Amino acid sequence: FQDIVVPDGLNLVDNAHESHSNENASYRMGHFVYTGSTRREEAVTYVRQRMPQHSWVLVADDAVDENTNRLRFVRGYYSAEYKFTRMDGRMQMVVDYRTDYTSR
Repeated sequence: FQDIVVPDGLNLVDNAHESHSNENASYRMGHFVYTGSTRREEAVTYVRQRMPQHSWVLVADDAVDENTNRLRFVRGYYSAEYKFTRMDGRMQMVVDYRTDYTSR
């Protein structure tokens, strides 16, 4: 989807259906897995700064543990949750994008 942001240095993982999406009319659902050598802290800061430029509102910003951060954004009926995890010398970013008609 064009309204989520991806830090430089991260590449979409799509070779074994790790990443997938569905869009029908106003309904959207996506699960996107990215990996790369970008520093986790830099990726988190980039997403925090850039998502509001696409009219997303930050509603959760959690340090899950010393290797994992989670950010959650909402915009209208849509939510986007970013999970940043450092593992095995690489960084993984997972974006879960959902439509929630019950929130309005």
